[in-house]
Amino acid sequence: MPDITGPRLIPLNMAEPVLIVEGKTTSSNLGFAPHGAGRNLSRTAHRKSFGEKPIEAIFEEETEGLDVRFFSKEIDVTELPSAYKNAESVRTQMGEFGLGKVIDEVMPYGSIMAGDWHKNAPWKVKRRKKLAAREAAEAKAAKNH
Repeated sequence: MPDITGPRLIPLNMAEPVLIVEGKTTSSNLGFAPHGAGRNLSRTAHRKSFGEKPIEAIFEEETEGLDVRFFSKEIDVTELPSAYKNAESVRTQMGEFGLGKVIDEVMPYGSIMAGDWHKNAPWKVKRRKKLAAREAAEAKAAKNH
C-alpha cells in the first residue's frame, strides 16, 4: 500500500516461517499488503478431501515435530498446514507478479489456533452451561409444584 513503508509480514501455515518482505506499489498491483499465504481450497473442500480419515490421525501427520494447540480444545483440520499455500508457492507468486521480495523469515516455535469454535468457543460453552442451569432450575421448580 502506498502509505505503508518498511517491511511487512506474511504469516504462512503453522509449519513454515513467517516471511518478512519488502513490497512495492506498481501500476498493476494496487499496492502490496499481504495478510497471509492464502488457502489451497475452501474450508469445506479441504475438510472433505480427507474422506473418512480420523481427525486425530490427520493432526498427528500434519503437526509432527510442531507445538500446536487449539484454544477451543477441538482440532480444526481447516487450519492445518495442508489448507494453505506453502512458502515456495508464495515466493514464486511474489516474483511472478513483481510484488516484492523476501528479506528475512522467522520460524515460529509453536502455534495456538482458535480450534473448532463452532463447537467449543468459550461463549458457546458459557451459553450451554447457563441454559443447562436454567433448565435444571425449571425442572426443580416443576417437581416442587
